[in-house]
Amino acid sequence: MVTCEYEEETTSGEKTTHRYNCTYSDPHNINEQIKKNRFRPFQAFQLNIEAHKLKQAAKIDRLIAVDAIRTKLVPYNFQLKTALQVINEMSANAILADEVGLGKTIEAGLIMKELLLREEINSILIVAPKSLLSQWKSEMAEKFGETFLIANKSGERANLKTGKRILCSHTLLPRKFDVIGSRTWDLVVVDEAHAFRNTHSKGRACLADLKKNHLLLLTATPLCNKLTDLYSIVDLVQPGLLDSERAFISRYAEDTRSRVIRSREAYFLRQNLQDVMCRTRREQTGIPFTKRIVESRTLEPTEAEREFIDTATEYLRDMSKNHFRTIEALIAKNPTRKFTESQSNAILVFQAITLQQSFSSSPDASIQSLLKRQQRFPTESQVTGTLIEMARKVKSAKMELLSNILKETPKEQTLIFCLRKITAHKLKAMLDAEFGKATVFLGDMNQAERDAAIQSFRNGETRYLVATDAAAEGLNLQNCCLMFNYDLHWNPMKIEQRIGRIHRFKQDRDVTVFNLAVKDTIDDYVLHVLYQKIDLFTMTVGKMETVLAELREGNQDIQKTIAEILLRSNSRMDLKMELEKLAADLNVSKQNQELSEQFTEGVLG
Repeated sequence: MVTCEYEEETTSGEKTTHRYNCTYSDPHNINEQIKKNRFRPFQAFQLNIEAHKLKQAAKIDRLIAVDAIRTKLVPYNFQLKTALQVINEMSANAILADEVGLGKTIEAGLIMKELLLREEINSILIVAPKSLLSQWKSEMAEKFGETFLIANKSGERANLKTGKRILCSHTLLPRKFDVIGSRTWDLVVVDEAHAFRNTHSKGRACLADLKKNHLLLLTATPLCNKLTDLYSIVDLVQPGLLDSERAFISRYAEDTRSRVIRSREAYFLRQNLQDVMCRTRREQTGIPFTKRIVESRTLEPTEAEREFIDTATEYLRDMSKNHFRTIEALIAKNPTRKFTESQSNAILVFQAITLQQSFSSSPDASIQSLLKRQQRFPTESQVTGTLIEMARKVKSAKMELLSNILKETPKEQTLIFCLRKITAHKLKAMLDAEFGKATVFLGDMNQAERDAAIQSFRNGETRYLVATDAAAEGLNLQNCCLMFNYDLHWNPMKIEQRIGRIHRFKQDRDVTVFNLAVKDTIDDYVLHVLYQKIDLFTMTVGKMETVLAELREGNQDIQKTIAEILLRSNSRMDLKMELEKLAADLNVSKQNQELSEQFTEGVLG
């Protein structure tokens, strides 16, 4: 609201001053120019009217990006509405603050793709928690056909100067600001933007100083624990919209700590935010969300299987400590290659994870991986040979467990995920023989074979679809409401991707998910931490992302964290205690997220 005035000369030659109040939006920051005496208020008002007319004329009524991504993604109506609003009303400078799990990444991708197709932008920088960079990379490639480079990877960092599609972590932004800030970015997207709420932090200062034409901030919780959190991120997108920080506190804060908003001012704050923030609540989407029932089942191993598991775990621990001189063997095969200590450790942990996945999957997968290991690293032949002989005597407890559960459940179509192809084939053979027709969906199948497998499952010809994680993304299998994680993945986001094949839009039945594990193994303990203690598998995707991202930002993902716990634990008791500590950390992160959601809901509605 401003008071406009102008002078008018009457017929008698006298001058009369007219004053009146008027309200208008200020997308071009005319108010700041008024303060600097560049325009009188009435001129400013007229200029804003003209700007508004021009803006209306330039509006788009449909997203051409939808046609470009149609085969990969069908956005919800509320996501399309948000993308149009941000482009038409906010000049692609906005805060996307939808409630968790409603697809802010999709909305940002739609805006990005639309601006690219209309040739309004070229260079794009996405800033996200380190643990989410790979996920952003795959989402942008698979759903929007845009290939991004991850600047945190040393081999891709050189592209910071000239690259057109760059991903970088929150922590890399201030560390490499001399390079990142030396150029102008057409579009900057910041995920988990509430991390930049501290106005005195170096990261927030760098984000504010970044030269950019468009800025999208993504956060479900723009308020974490005080009102000034909101002020900070709004001021990044549209400086001055909420006046100075001191004036903002004086007007809106009821208490000295800015934890309570003045009830009489809440409406006006929400009105102001309409110029810069889009927020959709779950009940506004009109999307029916069926229930998700998650059960974890375990079975005691046989004596032979327990002995194999214990011996294999000791082998992994010895291998991770380079007892078999694995790194030296790798260097001998490529003498010009050198490894730092951290690189060596990373290689050994990665190899241990890969082997552990085979050991957890099936005796056949264990034998296959150990034979390959034996050929590649002859220095391990004695222990790998022993393990191979032990694995040949094992009868899989998980195979028996799956069979028992299938006998209890209705004759439903079932999706079964495992980590190894040989395990998938073994499961198919068992299902064909005992329960009904099964087919496999594997990474090495060609497109025609994959399409045939999916079509057979969708039309009901096949009762069981056994898949590796090649089927964890992009498939819509709402005809099915029963799923097994035969092999557990230690990254909950991977589990969520699997569940998302059947628990998705247009699923009209409740979904049941079974997680299987052998009792008193690493998988059993991980299930106890991630499901029973934290209940991660029933969280919305966005909430899970936030909890995991805050766990060890700037370090490593949860899969590596669990692997390192396994490798340094000397006993099952040590393993359980360390995983309990991990559960406590995750729980704190989860509780913080819930408190932030409640505070945001209380202020923004």
